Amino acid sequence: MVVVSVLVVHVVRVPGCGPYMRSRPARSETGLQDEEAGEDREQDRHGEDQEYERAHTETRMLTMRAAIYTRISEDSAGRGLGVARQKRDCEEYAARKGWDVADYFTDNDISATRSKVRPEYERMLADVRGQRIDAIIVYSMDRLTRRPSELESVIALADIYGLELATVAGNVHIATHEDRVLARTMGALASYETAKMSQRLKRKFLEKAELGEPHGFSPYGYTRIQPLDPDGRRTSKIGRDVVHPEHGEVVREAARRTLAGESLRSIVSDFNERSIHGPKANQWNSTILRQILLRPTNAGLRQYQGRVLGPSTTQPLYDVPTHDRLVALLKDPSRKSNFAGSSYKYLLSGLAICGLCRGPMRRQIGRTVVSKKTGATKRRPASYNCADCYRVRRSQEAVDELIVEQVIARLSMADAEGLSRTGDSELAQEAQASIEAIDAKLARVADLFAGDEITHEQLKRMTETLRRNRVGAVRDLDGARPRTHLTELAGGEVREKWGALPIDAKRAVIADLLTVTIMPTGSGTRFDRDLIVVNWKTSGELKSAVDDAP
Repeated sequence: MVVVSVLVVHVVRVPGCGPYMRSRPARSETGLQDEEAGEDREQDRHGEDQEYERAHTETRMLTMRAAIYTRISEDSAGRGLGVARQKRDCEEYAARKGWDVADYFTDNDISATRSKVRPEYERMLADVRGQRIDAIIVYSMDRLTRRPSELESVIALADIYGLELATVAGNVHIATHEDRVLARTMGALASYETAKMSQRLKRKFLEKAELGEPHGFSPYGYTRIQPLDPDGRRTSKIGRDVVHPEHGEVVREAARRTLAGESLRSIVSDFNERSIHGPKANQWNSTILRQILLRPTNAGLRQYQGRVLGPSTTQPLYDVPTHDRLVALLKDPSRKSNFAGSSYKYLLSGLAICGLCRGPMRRQIGRTVVSKKTGATKRRPASYNCADCYRVRRSQEAVDELIVEQVIARLSMADAEGLSRTGDSELAQEAQASIEAIDAKLARVADLFAGDEITHEQLKRMTETLRRNRVGAVRDLDGARPRTHLTELAGGEVREKWGALPIDAKRAVIADLLTVTIMPTGSGTRFDRDLIVVNWKTSGELKSAVDDAP
């Protein structure tokens, strides 16, 4: 008779320590051993296993490395009082259990219901995966998570690493299947309540927006007046935003200067030099200023989730037409901004006009040209090229030098101080409105051509007419803009003052004083000054003196 012995592997799972294996021989298949004796031995082994696991678990419980996780959704004051209370209760719980607190993890002013990353929560889970933490203590389950998917991730970590979860309030655990059913049920209910609360809040915020009432903190440029009861105490109503006497004037000044053609970077630089603080007492930058100028609130309009609903109870800083002009100007696709916040980096880019098609001249970087016939290389310097017809090109350095000398000569004349003016706001508004209407027509014409509703010849004719009209409107706008900054340049030491100006200020001066038209060249490559046509916008200039400028 053949006796076959089978090796049975008995696996014991110890939380946090991984499984260990104990082997023992099984009873032979021949049944030679007495059944009762076998059952007795099996009971003895089972008792030994239970005793081993209980002793090992008790030893581990004494050295349990616990993490305390605290979180609060909103802490606008940044004082962290809510998480401090949670931390204290969790520490008391750890002391009662005899656990060692290995680390603290706090996400303050961060919600657990949104997809926003919680840095400390993610760091804690990483420590669990690194087996540096055996347990997580939270005040309540909703402090850890309100999302069922995140709860499942924690349960998965418990399966893999033996992680334990303890809550101070609610007595929620995930050690057994029954515990997990309860945790999942509570998590689902918390998620449901959160969704319902979010829905109620959205309806409430929409109702307030439709009534024109403000929400949240007062924006820069405003201060909030709180309504008082007959006893002089604040009521529960949110109040009304009125113009801040200092910050409101800052926004108005920025709006005026932007509509006058000054770049955002130039305005920001001036504000910072004058120590005018921006929102939250920070320094200004172009992005912040642009966001403030685009707010419908400035014109007394109530916005909700990017959509203007109607009038607001907020006191306006300026009228709606002014706001519309600012929006059209700041959102104009042709305003190409670099990372420094300046519209243009070069003196005449976008200011100079092509003498052939009246299109704008743009700066093109210098490059090395290789002859196809001889293979010889030639360095072509940076130049101004027509962005429309591409048929007119001139050396940037030569044109810049010529125009700078013309400007310095003009500002050095005796009557230069008379070039400044306060401007005509009504004419500027009319000219700006004309420019916007023409731009809309140009876009419409392009759409008609793209849809094969007009021919190429019709497109060309319409575009040429509209562009001529736009040039006239731009000229009217330039004539109506204020020129108060020219006074600082006029008089003595004009060249030194000019050299100290940033590029934005230089471009603004040129735009105020003259228009530059670059005519196509004839034969030859030598720079011809006569092909750079300067038309002065001021009256009474001494043209002979300007022409004699070197």
